[in-house]
Amino acid sequence: MRKTIKISLSVASLLLLSVHPVLAANADNITGLSTQVVFIITIIVSIIFGLILTRVAAENRQAKGRMFATKAKGRGELDPNEVLQELKGLSGSAKNQKKAAMAISSLLEEKVDEKMTIVKQELTDKYGKLVEEKSKAAADAQKKFKKTLNEKKQTEAIVRSVAAGVVVVNNKGEVLLMNPAAEKLLDTKKEDKVGRQLTEDAKEEQLFSIAKATSLDGATDIEIDGDENTKKTLRSSSAVIEDENGQTVGMVTVLNDVTKQKELDEMKSQFLSNVTHELRNPIGAIKQSIAVILEGTAGELSEPQEKFLSNAKRNLDRLSSLVDDILDLSKLEAKKMELTLKPSSIATVINEVRVTLDTWTKNKGIHLVKNIQEDLPEINIDPNRIIQVLINIISNAIKFTPIDGTITLGAELSDKKNELIMTVSDTGVGIPKEDLPKIFGKFQQAKNRAAGDKSGTGLGLTIAQELVGLHGGEISVESKEGQGTTFTFTLSMNLTEESSSK
Repeated sequence: MRKTIKISLSVASLLLLSVHPVLAANADNITGLSTQVVFIITIIVSIIFGLILTRVAAENRQAKGRMFATKAKGRGELDPNEVLQELKGLSGSAKNQKKAAMAISSLLEEKVDEKMTIVKQELTDKYGKLVEEKSKAAADAQKKFKKTLNEKKQTEAIVRSVAAGVVVVNNKGEVLLMNPAAEKLLDTKKEDKVGRQLTEDAKEEQLFSIAKATSLDGATDIEIDGDENTKKTLRSSSAVIEDENGQTVGMVTVLNDVTKQKELDEMKSQFLSNVTHELRNPIGAIKQSIAVILEGTAGELSEPQEKFLSNAKRNLDRLSSLVDDILDLSKLEAKKMELTLKPSSIATVINEVRVTLDTWTKNKGIHLVKNIQEDLPEINIDPNRIIQVLINIISNAIKFTPIDGTITLGAELSDKKNELIMTVSDTGVGIPKEDLPKIFGKFQQAKNRAAGDKSGTGLGLTIAQELVGLHGGEISVESKEGQGTTFTFTLSMNLTEESSSK
């Protein structure tokens, strides 16, 4: 800076010397005032020129400093010799330039170290936190794995101890699990089945039969070969396994050996069939004898005698009805019930039912009406068995419908014209909700049976269900207490002798 000012003053002096001869030559012509004005102007011009040179020098130093900083920033460090070379063009002594270079180099290294420390700390904090999170996640995963492993071991222990056979397959039919009971029932080894298709190397197609015959909404009995040319009956129940998205991922099947139970059921049915068949003849003979006595053919009866004989006849009728029901049920369960199919008018069948029950309904003051679709085609059925179905259902309706109630018989074709839909609706006391699922069971009667005027055998609806099934149909019931009951059953319009025997 001082060097620049000196140069500026020297320039100003030269200007003064250049104008001095002019002033001296014309001293006589120029007044004192003019001389002073010219002198002042000369000094001002010299000062302005000096300032301009000072400004140029300052900008020159700043440009060199920026260039120096750019080089330092690119390398991340400073060499004092380079700094010294850059500062040689600046004002000052060589010693001051070197000192300035060392100071700048030291300052920049300090700043670089500080920045490196900050960056290192930031990286340490960032990745340290990340490592900590990953470690925690790994620890949680390990904990969950151990928990799942323990639960798996507990589940396997429970399944192994279950007395029933358990088989679990995935959605590809590959066996995932098989307990010892299943191995024994199926005469196979878990090691030979796990991870392989269920039907692969199946002995006597046993496993294939289970996979095909098992009902997903109930139990199915399957016969397989046992020891010493005997048959073994397994009851198979299955359930679909779904994931959280509702997708099917497999199936679990529970197997029970019901061979002994099946044999006992057959023995019981055979015994009932034999007993009831043997009872039918003596009961018929007694009924006939009582009827003859009540007619007065064997002599006049006193009032008490007639009363007791009439009571005996009513009970014999009930016993005869029970025997007939048991015989019919035994035939149905043994698949020995034969249907006599023939084209029949459903209107004729309903009229015959009305005639049969006319006396009973009139005595109780119940209206039996019909609601039949016009121009119904004839249907291939066993009319006597359909009459039996209707009488069994309507008899219950009469028992549980109060005086002046109504029972309506309906018949119409389904929308597809392949079924005849029959309905029996009453205005009776209804069936409790808890009794509806078991209403078609053997010897089952609703809790409100006391409301009826006659007790039954508890087999009428069971027989009705079996007979409807033989006609290729299904039966159902809807009821609300105090609002009546509606039974609905269907009959196939395409029934043949072959299809009815299946």
